Amino acid sequence: MLYDDQAAHYDERAAIPDDAAAKTASAIDAIVDLSRHSRVLEIGVGTGLVSMHLLAYDIDYIGFDRSQAMLGVFAQKAAVLGAHPTLVVADGNEKWPAEKHSIDVVFCARALHHLAPNHVVSELNRVLSDHPAWLVVAKVSRPKDSPKSEMRRAMRQLLREHGVDGRNHERHTDDVFDRLESNGAQRIAPIIAARWTTRYRPIDSIDAWLGKEGLGGVEIDADVKLNVIEGVRTWGAAQYGTLEGEIEQEEFIELHAIQTLR
Repeated sequence: MLYDDQAAHYDERAAIPDDAAAKTASAIDAIVDLSRHSRVLEIGVGTGLVSMHLLAYDIDYIGFDRSQAMLGVFAQKAAVLGAHPTLVVADGNEKWPAEKHSIDVVFCARALHHLAPNHVVSELNRVLSDHPAWLVVAKVSRPKDSPKSEMRRAMRQLLREHGVDGRNHERHTDDVFDRLESNGAQRIAPIIAARWTTRYRPIDSIDAWLGKEGLGGVEIDADVKLNVIEGVRTWGAAQYGTLEGEIEQEEFIELHAIQTLR
């Protein structure tokens, strides 16, 4: 999925407050020390929600994404601030736009699960510098008992009942980190970079799923997709009384980082 048709409104849909994005950039700096590790490559940069704040640091930044439209939005926002980052249209499952051992920090926010773990590790080994370097992954999370989490679990359960195993974001990240650790890398404990409260309507999940090509991170038959979504719609109406009502819930950005040692 290229997200070209979502680029203009992606920031609004992502619903990450600007101050939370700024705190995330600050937390990344606290982990890796951008004054010493200044060559940054970002995978799946999108519209630059967090990256805009990374550009405030004195870094050499390269960001890439499959979507030209998303990168165009990022470039426009950066230009307003007088910044002109290097942005490249590229697929994370192909060769990354960086030379051998030229990068100090690889950063990825909510895109790693789209990539094959073995390819990620191979490219990390190629592009990360010979001195200790970093992979930092940002995830938007919420409590397990939050309405949005419950709706997602209901959707994944119904997918499994239809014989479909949806993509597991955490499993993908853990797979990459485990492979790096087996080669001597050292991960740090996850860090909560920012917290905020948002208002969520269960119907928002339904609408978002209907707007995607697949479901649960995988491509599936259109009839199966509709059956699953209708099943979640029925479950949600019974669980919450209405799908239209707003429910307050906490969300947070969690950083997972691992340092490679050569």
